[in-house]
Amino acid sequence: MKGKNMQIFTNRSKELMDDIEGYLEQITAASLHFGEAMKDYLEGRCESFKERIHKVTEIERNGDKELKDIKYKLYAFMLIPDTRGDVYMLMDDLDDILDYIKRLLLELSLENPDFPESVRDKILLMSEYSTKAVESLMLAVRALFNQTKLVEEHVYRVEFYEKEVDALEEGVIRHLFNCPEITDLAIKMQIRDFCNRIAILSDISEDISKNLLVYAVKRMI
Repeated sequence: MKGKNMQIFTNRSKELMDDIEGYLEQITAASLHFGEAMKDYLEGRCESFKERIHKVTEIERNGDKELKDIKYKLYAFMLIPDTRGDVYMLMDDLDDILDYIKRLLLELSLENPDFPESVRDKILLMSEYSTKAVESLMLAVRALFNQTKLVEEHVYRVEFYEKEVDALEEGVIRHLFNCPEITDLAIKMQIRDFCNRIAILSDISEDISKNLLVYAVKRMI
């Protein structure tokens, strides 16, 4: 009987890890769609941009369902008891990424800012590096469960991309407020605001990665 119970526990633990992996894949997919959506928007592909928003909205909806299932299994079956609280908080933090990507794209579609040609390449690069920050964070989360010693290496990459985004943001803002060809203050303020919103995605990833380092240390003790 004891062996049978242990097998059930092992099976449920594997099922939980599969669910977590599926959730991480959803976040990665949303970040990739975000990067492509920014390309579509900046290059004027309106229908493709709308389709990306639809896909991200669907991913976010499915992600919410998967997250509830993960949280239920964590406590209902008393899985990974030593780190259950940390994993619960981590999943909640990761949900912020899905929510934020969806909200950012919806705000972009509603406010419809006109990015000057002179800053579009840097805006696109900001989006690309923000996406890479999310992807690096997902690698760090996977390492937490499989190769804890590699967490720090992936977190370093998250921090690297976050700093690159900040540098690009500063460059765009300096250009906006020093370019004689861009005279409308309202446009300058709107573009600055959206630069900040894009940068927040990498900020969220960095904040989560810092917590991840703490969880990793606790697992190694």
